[in-house]
Amino acid sequence: MKKAKSKNESQQPENKYIPSIPLKKIPSEKALQILRKAGHDVNEEQSEEIMEFLYTIVKLTLKEFFTSD
Repeated sequence: MKKAKSKNESQQPENKYIPSIPLKKIPSEKALQILRKAGHDVNEEQSEEIMEFLYTIVKLTLKEFFTSD
């Protein structure tokens, strides 16, 4: 029996490799500020892409250490 998907889960494509772990996300303005302070010359769109990549890495790492698949 499948469990019902929440609103957020139904918007993202289902991927068996990346678990749908809810993460507290950094606002895009704050991410942009952090990246620029670290010396990276990026625009807002690039910073959002970087953060999505980092969230994916975090989810994969959490899955690796905290699931028994």
